Amino acid sequence: MTTQHNKQLSPEQPFDEVLELVQPMITSILLKCHIYKDYEYYRHIASIAVWDAWRKADQSKGVFSAYIYTTVKGEILKELSKEKSFENINTPMDDETINYFREHEMSERNPTLECIMSHLKFEERKILQLFYVEGYSYLEIAKELGLSMDAVKKRRTRIMIKLRELLYSKDE
Repeated sequence: MTTQHNKQLSPEQPFDEVLELVQPMITSILLKCHIYKDYEYYRHIASIAVWDAWRKADQSKGVFSAYIYTTVKGEILKELSKEKSFENINTPMDDETINYFREHEMSERNPTLECIMSHLKFEERKILQLFYVEGYSYLEIAKELGLSMDAVKKRRTRIMIKLRELLYSKDE
C-alpha cells in the first residue's frame, strides 16, 4: 500500500513524516466510519493510533501501512463503541425537566416529587428507579423486567412525557 507521493511507509522513517504521509488514509477511515461530528477528536485518536503502530511496528510481520490502517481503524471503532455504550447508560432527563425539579421541588406551592411519582404505575416507577437511581443500562432494565431493549427505551420516553405533562398540569 502506498500513500501520497508514492512514498512507501517504513517504521524507520521519523514519526512526523509517517504521520504526514498517512493523513489521507486517516481521512478515508474517518469517512468510512461515518464520522462527521467531533471530527478533530477522532483525528486525534487516529494520530495516537499511528504513534502506537509506529512504536510497535515489526517489518518482519507484514506491511507497515496495512498495520497502521488496521490499528487506526480499530482504535476509532473502539472509541465509537465506548461512546455508544456511554450514551446507552447515561441518557439523562432533558434539561428542562431536571431544572424544573431543582427550582420547584422545595417550593410549598408546587407538588413534590413524591406526589408526582404517585401518579405513575409501578412499572413506570421501577424503570425510572433502575435507570436514574441505580444506573442500569437499557439492556439491564430489559433483562430485569423481561422486556426488549426497544420497549424499555420507548417506555422511558413515554414516562418522561407523562412526567412533563404532570409537572405542567400541577403548576397551572
